[in-house]
Amino acid sequence: MWIETIGYGGKRPHEFFDELEKMNADVIVDVRWDPFHAFLGVYTKPALEKRLNNYVWIPELGNKVKTLPPVLVSEEVGVRKLMELTRHCERVVLLCAERDEKRCHRLYIKEMILRMVK
Repeated sequence: MWIETIGYGGKRPHEFFDELEKMNADVIVDVRWDPFHAFLGVYTKPALEKRLNNYVWIPELGNKVKTLPPVLVSEEVGVRKLMELTRHCERVVLLCAERDEKRCHRLYIKEMILRMVK
C-alpha cells in the first residue's frame, strides 16, 4: 500500500489540484473535523465531492483539538473505516488543511496505518 498526505493551506487552488492529480490516488480521504467551512470554498466537502470522483470524508479521523498530539473524534471507528478503504485501494491520500505534514494530525494517522499494515 502507498499512503501519502496533502494539505491545501497557503496554496492556490490550481497548485493544490495539480499536486493532488500528480499523486494519482485511488482514494482521497478527508480527515478534517469540519470540511464544510474552509477559507476558500473550493476546499469544502461539497466542492471537493463535485470535483473529485474519489473523495471520501471520514469524520471520525478529525482532530478535535487542532493541535498535536491529536485527539481524534473516534480513532477506533475512523481507523477501521480507513483500513476498509485501503483493502480496495492501492494509493491513498489523506487530505487536511495544514500545509506542513509534520504539523498536522494526518501524519499521525498515516504512521498509525503504516504500522498496522506491516
